Amino acid sequence: MIRVYPDPALRKRSRRAVPGEPETLAAIAALREAFDPDAALGLAANQLGHSVRVAIVRLGGETRVVLNPEVAERSAEIEVDTEGCLSLPGVEAEVPRPRRVVVRAQDEEGRAIELELEGLEARLLLHEIDHLDGILFIDHLPAAERRELLRRYKEVRESSARASSSPERESSRSPL
Repeated sequence: MIRVYPDPALRKRSRRAVPGEPETLAAIAALREAFDPDAALGLAANQLGHSVRVAIVRLGGETRVVLNPEVAERSAEIEVDTEGCLSLPGVEAEVPRPRRVVVRAQDEEGRAIELELEGLEARLLLHEIDHLDGILFIDHLPAAERRELLRRYKEVRESSARASSSPERESSRSPL
């Protein structure tokens, strides 16, 4: 189950993942089970309650697991684009991020990898690295904008809670 804001697990910096260790393998298995590439482009282990530096991302049309990703280079050029998050469902915001990054990480077996990414893929991996550092996309927003987004998020959550407790909800639910 994906943790949602304000779950404290989302605000904790994740520990280094040790390839092959049970905790790392459990995080990878949980990510593979929870990740739906039709619903999202990435997911970090701490969004599932695993406090290790592991993420699963859609890059170049394939799903990849990365361990211990760290940004090695960032372009000075910044792009602003819309971001949302499975841990803050129902809200989005325009977030500034470097257009290009170089990320050093490990694959599942612990082999060193280097990823040179641009545009959406750079944004995606930066978003997941932020998660592993206990940072949410809302933290990149000016204070007033963040407060407004969190107000809207609270309304969405309250509306969802009311709808899920409504007896009519069961009868109107689509079987698909």
